[in-house]
Amino acid sequence: MKKLTYSLLPLGITVGLCLNITPASASLMARNVISNAALSIDGFGRISNNGIIQANIPAGSTIQRAYLYAASVWNMSPVYGVTFHGNVLSRNSATILSPNNNPAETARWDVTNIIASSFTGGLQDFSIVENGQNDGAVLVVAYSNSSTQGLTSVILDGELSTGGDTVQFDFDSPYTGGDFLLSLASSYSSQPSGQFTQIDVTTNSTNNRRLSTSAGGQDDGEWGDGALMTVGGIGDDPTNPNPFASSSDPSAPRIDDEYYNLALGNSASAAPFISPGDTFLTLKTQNPSDNDNVFGMFITSKFKSTATPVPEPSMTLGIFGIGAIGILLSRRGKKS
Repeated sequence: MKKLTYSLLPLGITVGLCLNITPASASLMARNVISNAALSIDGFGRISNNGIIQANIPAGSTIQRAYLYAASVWNMSPVYGVTFHGNVLSRNSATILSPNNNPAETARWDVTNIIASSFTGGLQDFSIVENGQNDGAVLVVAYSNSSTQGLTSVILDGELSTGGDTVQFDFDSPYTGGDFLLSLASSYSSQPSGQFTQIDVTTNSTNNRRLSTSAGGQDDGEWGDGALMTVGGIGDDPTNPNPFASSSDPSAPRIDDEYYNLALGNSASAAPFISPGDTFLTLKTQNPSDNDNVFGMFITSKFKSTATPVPEPSMTLGIFGIGAIGILLSRRGKKS
């Protein structure tokens, strides 16, 4: 079983044909590209600052990577440390996500050893206590077993610009099919309200097509500052939402759980967002209320990797793909 783990890579780089990586301004960065792996993702938000966050990992799996994210309340930076499964994680021991594109602050801790030494298999609770008023947390675990062979998981983090961002994926060879699971993590978004992030998708087979007009909300938290957290993951349905449903409609609150399968269509059109033969995928996001903190993007699909990791100092990558697919991750900010 081969694990491909790359160092922090700015959007605006190619993961495909070999090239040298140079630093670039970006809102999201590729944290890890892991072959033969799937993801367990869950969120937590409580005004009381304590509770549980879950992982769903089959028994016998190998833990490849695990990260715990925490986000501050929008205008109450800095983010506070947490106690996770009895382990004190201070702010000083965290990586603070950058660039900081909004008044929230988001931290990330590597908790791989904690998860690897503690998981028992299946759906499992992990205790979490915020050591101050944060807006919640997200736990992302990449794991491998016999059922994850042929999958590749990608972990990206940072802060998307509320005024508008574009993330583009260019493939080395045409997409050949299979689920394309996409999860977003967002804090400081309450619904029902006019607070939402809209997402548009472009591929060879679809042009600027709306995926959601209602991403956000406190799906994994509670109503109120200090608990406004959502991420697509455990308990969520990757069936794509009504793309034009209003986040302000009290009769249908939080219809978007931030968990999508781009190999499917939606209620507006049964045509999938990505189809065999497509060679690129572009995601455009915008937050009209200018106060959502979208800080994570997590992808799992049938990527086939033929690469051998290149030593970290060289900042060079080999061939990687869905089929033989490479990814160009680019970000262009724009103001509304």
